[in-house]
Amino acid sequence: MALANEIMNPDILGGLKTIVFDCDGVLIDSYEANMHYYGTIRKELGLPPLSDEEKYYVHTRTHKEAVTRIVPEDLFDEAWKLVKAFDSSSLHQYLKRSDGVREFLWWLRDAGFGLAVNTSRGDTMDGILTMMDLEGFFYPVMTSDKVCVPKPHPEGIFTIMREHSVQPHEVAYIGDSIVDEKTARAAGVRFWAYKDANMTAEVHIDDFWAIKAAMQRCYKGRRQSF
Repeated sequence: MALANEIMNPDILGGLKTIVFDCDGVLIDSYEANMHYYGTIRKELGLPPLSDEEKYYVHTRTHKEAVTRIVPEDLFDEAWKLVKAFDSSSLHQYLKRSDGVREFLWWLRDAGFGLAVNTSRGDTMDGILTMMDLEGFFYPVMTSDKVCVPKPHPEGIFTIMREHSVQPHEVAYIGDSIVDEKTARAAGVRFWAYKDANMTAEVHIDDFWAIKAAMQRCYKGRRQSF
């Protein structure tokens, strides 16, 4: 395990062709938005606030999994009515792009790396990329709507590898949760943990400026030849 910085051993970062990003907690800081959304559902149903364990769960799982976990079965029908009527635009004020990620993406793309997304989000992903001015960087964008089995199943990563014609050792997956760690392990790709020193990862990233500097030192900004 290594901490991403300008003086880290560049060999740890070598041999990559594709970088895959999780969305929530990595590309964007959506924690407050998720807490507001799921907290509102609980409140409207007359249920107590989310526990710490429930907060972690809803932030790292698919929408369906999250709602099913925090709502008793006898209130499912009412909960899904609330979901359907919820004004998602009310969450925009709670969302923000992760600091330095756009600059990192620009450098990666200029250096010739393939970029993709593997997220538990569903049909909201395109809107998020547009809102955060991140559209056009990624292909494919794998969401829970595009796979048969969501993370931590490796289906999304496998699809990305096929599309990019790369092998597992040529891929790094940047995530912020144990679900992402398990996904990377199941796919056999490198796992880079974002802002969580407690996870088992080849590289730990405190911020995107640091990993950008480390990558520039390793690859020296030259376009890759595949």
